[in-house]
Amino acid sequence: MVSGLAVLAVSILFGIEAQAAPAASPVRERLALWNGRDLEGWRLFIGDGSIAAKSTWSAQDGVLRFDTKANGYLRTERSFSNYHLHVEWRWPGTAAANSNSGVLLHVQPADAIWPQCFEAQLRAGNAGQVVGMGFDIPGAPLLNNRKRAPRIAEPSERPFGEWNAYDIHVRADTIEVFVNGVKQNRVEQLPARAGSIALQMEGHPIEFRNVWLEPVD
Repeated sequence: MVSGLAVLAVSILFGIEAQAAPAASPVRERLALWNGRDLEGWRLFIGDGSIAAKSTWSAQDGVLRFDTKANGYLRTERSFSNYHLHVEWRWPGTAAANSNSGVLLHVQPADAIWPQCFEAQLRAGNAGQVVGMGFDIPGAPLLNNRKRAPRIAEPSERPFGEWNAYDIHVRADTIEVFVNGVKQNRVEQLPARAGSIALQMEGHPIEFRNVWLEPVD
């Protein structure tokens, strides 16, 4: 058996530099944005102040349900940048064909209907569109006074009553969205890189679960 001193002596004699083991990559911890029970870590905003906030949402068995005619949203108290966001949603089996909601990204203060942000669209049949809510999306067409980047694939949503998954990748000035594993959009050179995340209420019943985030470099 060669001793450590012998190895060191050979290294010095032949000019061999000892190499340190490569540093392990940092482990990124997944952050559960919604705890499955209550609104800890979130702020609820309803456009109509006469509506009782508690009447707009409920939670059971890890599922968050919005059921209100009011417009509003639930946003994180924290601001985020550079992340992979995962959100699962479903419409009731009896949902209206025009059911509408959204996942709001880079939400800026102050609260309003609607806040300055980017919307990852959840309108039934159009999940994957990205809308500039008071923000520019370079190269996207202007429709109804907003920049709207259309889906790049056929709709990939599941039928009403079944769960869908949004995977949204935010890095620097770019947002890339996948619906049930299908890449539906990529927008770049955006004017905002950080902000709160929100789940939108737009007058239609909708359910969410498994809302989590992983930071990325």
